[in-house]
Amino acid sequence: MAIASVVAALVVAPLSPLTIWFVVVIVPAVAWSVRGLDRAERNWAIGIVTVAVVLRVAAVAGLFLSADHSRVAFAAFFGDEEYFIKRSLWLRNVSLGLPMHTLDLEYAFEPNGRSSFTYFLAVVQALVGSAPYGLHLVSIAFYVVGVLWLYRLVRARFGRMPSICGLTLLLFLPSLFAWSVSVLKESPFVLLGAVSLALGLRLGSAGSWRSRLAAAIGFLVVAGMLQTVRRDAGTFVLVATLSGLTIGWVVARPRVLLVTALVAPVLFGLAARLPEVQLQTYSAIQRAARQHWGAVVVSPGTGYKLLDERFYSNVNITSDLRLDETMRFVGRAVASWIALPRPWDADSRAAVAYIPEQVVWYVLVLFILIGIPLGLRRDPMLTGLLVAHAACLAAAAALTDGNLGTLARHRDLTLPYLVWFGGVGVCDALVATQGRLSPRVARAVECP
Repeated sequence: MAIASVVAALVVAPLSPLTIWFVVVIVPAVAWSVRGLDRAERNWAIGIVTVAVVLRVAAVAGLFLSADHSRVAFAAFFGDEEYFIKRSLWLRNVSLGLPMHTLDLEYAFEPNGRSSFTYFLAVVQALVGSAPYGLHLVSIAFYVVGVLWLYRLVRARFGRMPSICGLTLLLFLPSLFAWSVSVLKESPFVLLGAVSLALGLRLGSAGSWRSRLAAAIGFLVVAGMLQTVRRDAGTFVLVATLSGLTIGWVVARPRVLLVTALVAPVLFGLAARLPEVQLQTYSAIQRAARQHWGAVVVSPGTGYKLLDERFYSNVNITSDLRLDETMRFVGRAVASWIALPRPWDADSRAAVAYIPEQVVWYVLVLFILIGIPLGLRRDPMLTGLLVAHAACLAAAAALTDGNLGTLARHRDLTLPYLVWFGGVGVCDALVATQGRLSPRVARAVECP
């Protein structure tokens, strides 16, 4: 087997150097993620990850084999992805001094859609050569490593069953599968989000001041990287981490929690009466309403409305939002983020194909609502961080989206933080029926 592996590496390396690097990254990551587990759980985890990785690599191979390379330079899963790959190639050509069309040079540096991930892909291709298909392996590696990092964190605190449930969903849910194989910003966002959450958890844990200082420095570096990958992502992760640490610290202290529950509404009411707070809040709601208006009226695709009907005739009318209209806007945003797209409104093949996953989402929401209170009892700090990260991402998407496809895509970004509570909820349901389970099944579940 060793000789066969060396021969295979020598054959594959000249054809696709990124394939070799992909194996070099994935194998140690999987070995680290199952370290310390018993044999049965280790085999389960390795099997799940192996199948997930093989299916993703097979999807990339199928994309390569199905493309007509006499007509196109390369094929892509999504239109946005094709532009992302082209832009990284243009940046690579600039760095190597290769001749380029003037328009390509302009598009390579245009502000719209700029991301440090594009520059990273350009550097990779400057080192290994043009690799429009190999870049998919980079995205897969980022996503799988990020999910395994989260799995390791959750396994140590929530137990076997929640971590296995969350790992399976994150690796096999169809929409997440699609984003993880595409050359888009989702994969590095998941990886950096997992690293920032781990560093935030280290900040909130007991330890020496040197350990916390190192975690704080590392967190600021990762937040800065996220800010360059996705606009405002660093700000979101900073707010989410501070909020999550606060939630965890308060919930872990019952007396502080009681005082907070009594004092917080009073402080909130006093702050809401300040003119500066009212002005800033109203301005933020107006900006969100304008962005939502553009997503519904200007952007292509299937839209959905959150504002009252009178606002869609002219974007400037959003400056006239009244209190009751604002409350309806926020309420519809929350309800739409959870309920849309509704299965009975499906009017295309893509919408019909999405129905099973939407049904899974509805079931998952139910178990998440059960699992969050249980998670707060078991590990307040980790639960606070996971909930705060998901809430910040959901709030930004819910108030600004107006396109069903974009809504589903942005909601998927919260799943790496939420699916574990679904596992905790499932675990609680199994505990309720544990008297009717066989001893072998009860030991395998090992619910907290």
